[in-house]
Amino acid sequence: MKLEIRKLGHSEKPPMDLLLKADPSEEMIEKYLYAGECYLAEAEGELVGVFVLMPNTAHEVEIKNISVEEKYQHQGVGKDIIKYVVRIAKLEGYEDLIVKTADVSKDAIKFYEKMKFVYDFTVKGFFVQYYDEPIMENGQQAVDQVVMRRKL
Repeated sequence: MKLEIRKLGHSEKPPMDLLLKADPSEEMIEKYLYAGECYLAEAEGELVGVFVLMPNTAHEVEIKNISVEEKYQHQGVGKDIIKYVVRIAKLEGYEDLIVKTADVSKDAIKFYEKMKFVYDFTVKGFFVQYYDEPIMENGQQAVDQVVMRRKL
């Protein structure tokens, strides 16, 4: 599948339904959409994925949200998105790419490890402190946030 990745246009609405699959808080999404850049991944004119990039410092950029439509999962879309992000982050002069996920998101952690991210640190109680509703995954409540880093 040939992906085309582009920035969300100024007059376009972000695909909230897809963003909400990766982050259940519309309030949190609105905050990082305001501070970051939203990108759409499309194939043959159809939306297959979305991600938001936000610079944290002059040397570090973060993938704040990455989500792939269910019918396109396990087809290399996520991998292609990460490769694209690495390429543009390097071109823009960043030295580090980070991603954060829940400690109970074992599949996401494995995916990021395959994409050369390494564990950096844990933010204890993040999902309890910053989310009103419990976030459940694999029958477990997300409590701690795992931060992973990839040197560019």
